Amino acid sequence: MKSNHQADSSHETSFPRRQFLQAAASLPAVGALGGFGLSLGQAPASYTGKAVYLSDLGRCEPASALSRKPRRHHWRLLDYEPPELRGVMLVAGQNTAAPEITLPVPQKGWHAIYFGLRSYGGGEDESRLLVRLKNSDTFSMISHRPDPAARNRVDDYFWKVADLKGEEIVLRQFWTQAVPENAGSVGNRCDGVWLAYVKLVPLSDSEVQLQQRDRQNRQNKRLFAHHDAWSYTYSYRPTTEAEIRRELEPFWHTDFSRIYWEGGMGDRMYYPTKIGLMATDHWIEDPYRAGDRLASEAWQALKKKGIDPFRTALDYAHKIGMEFHGTYRPAGFHFPVPEDEWNTGGFYDKHPEWRGRDRRGKPTPRLSYAYSEVRESVLALLKEMASYPLDGICLAYNRRPPLLEYEAPIVDGFKTKYGEDPRNLSERDSRWLSYRATFLTDFMREVRTAMKEVARDQKRAKPIEISAIVMSSESENIYQGMDLQVWIKEGLVDTVIPYTSVEKLLSSADSWTNPQDAEFFLRITRGSACKLALNLMPRQLPPEEYRRRALALYRAGAEHLFFWDSDQRNDFDPSWTALRRLGHKEELEAWAAAGSPKIERPGSELKKLGDWDLTYATPG
Repeated sequence: MKSNHQADSSHETSFPRRQFLQAAASLPAVGALGGFGLSLGQAPASYTGKAVYLSDLGRCEPASALSRKPRRHHWRLLDYEPPELRGVMLVAGQNTAAPEITLPVPQKGWHAIYFGLRSYGGGEDESRLLVRLKNSDTFSMISHRPDPAARNRVDDYFWKVADLKGEEIVLRQFWTQAVPENAGSVGNRCDGVWLAYVKLVPLSDSEVQLQQRDRQNRQNKRLFAHHDAWSYTYSYRPTTEAEIRRELEPFWHTDFSRIYWEGGMGDRMYYPTKIGLMATDHWIEDPYRAGDRLASEAWQALKKKGIDPFRTALDYAHKIGMEFHGTYRPAGFHFPVPEDEWNTGGFYDKHPEWRGRDRRGKPTPRLSYAYSEVRESVLALLKEMASYPLDGICLAYNRRPPLLEYEAPIVDGFKTKYGEDPRNLSERDSRWLSYRATFLTDFMREVRTAMKEVARDQKRAKPIEISAIVMSSESENIYQGMDLQVWIKEGLVDTVIPYTSVEKLLSSADSWTNPQDAEFFLRITRGSACKLALNLMPRQLPPEEYRRRALALYRAGAEHLFFWDSDQRNDFDPSWTALRRLGHKEELEAWAAAGSPKIERPGSELKKLGDWDLTYATPG
């Protein structure tokens, strides 16, 4: 049946086998890389059928939500022509607030699903699309990252492989309620969408079997993800459980086995705490950034609805098949302006006597773990967090050190032991650094004891694991009070996660480009019960670099990789397609054996958009 919006537009366009294989040859085929029939998260290049393009999106329902002209609360229908294809695109702008629509899918059985996306570009707009299957209750957010040099390009973004029997594809424009108490205001922020088509690649019976076996294989689940559990409230203002689940949706059927979901920092907690401060920020009359206000409104709305984001994320992670490790930032008791109000009325305000001291005795804006009262307060929060049925807790020492400086308990203890005042020594004096580190070692012993107590009280069959995110090297860790060798020798930590190989926690720098930088961590964990997971930074890397660096670290002896701020990586772009399969060592080896070929972005250039011939150049 033809669309009543464009009589000559076909709903399904199939590429002949020859043309499809030419396009698929640019994809990283696992059939050629290690004997699997599926590519690295993509459809198989060895597939012998036809790719089907649902290119007339004017067939979406209801028809009343579609329009040939730009109209608020309507998806605009726009004719387009790339090579070998013609169709009707869906467009929604920054003011549209387009409604939810459904795309009927006549295909049945298992298919790899792609979305053909472009962006307006020019630094003004990047497409962001919410998608789900009809029988799912959680959307995925697909964010397009355009190539600035190819503004008229449509990119094929792989979503997932699924059985389409009885399914339809549900589409929604993403928007954020920026205007309080007015969901319909034109002031609410919308992200643009330019969706050209949905591409479906059917799987053969043997490919389906390989897909299912691969999903059940736990040997490749080598990847650990992190989520700070606050930034999404700043950006998106979530107020429902489905919006929280959406943060975890990309991890289905990937090589990720753990999510490190933050539960708090200092006494600012991301669950309904009875000890600390929940991050509602209702006491802040004038938040500095728009995102701060959105986050405050989100946390207040979730609290009012009785929604616990921490528990929602935990339950969904377990449903996906991931371990859930509640993560805590030990140094988060006080922040510089304009975040100085975050912990108002908390431990930092109430206990100035617990604050840090520099070598001159001047107070510093920290709470020091030299004081037993600080450690006891944090242990109470960790035990509260561990009251949830999580799999482990993690101490994120990689944010805002130091935790120990020149506080009286450390200085006096050093004087007693060595007969010298450490304030007269070099700050790098080995005796001083080793002695100061004993205070964090004592804290780690206390954490281990506390987690054993919680596990015993809950009658757990397995212990609560303890992870620590640490500094770049042996010297930097001991300088910050972390004696990792002692921690591992005494069994105080189950997983060590070096944040980067670069000093001073520089997130923008490339980590582990030289695998020899990891030798200290490999050596101290080798033969122990402690796992090592090396964090790959910066947050955005080309797919080839993800593969190249992961393979080098595996060859050096690493078994696990960590990804800080995974929510800034899992947007379904080509880098995520590669990243989600980095646990498959044999695929990486085969890719390297093939010469580490560049991973081309599947897609095509538009020739015509609306009535405009895009081959017609208008300089300036």
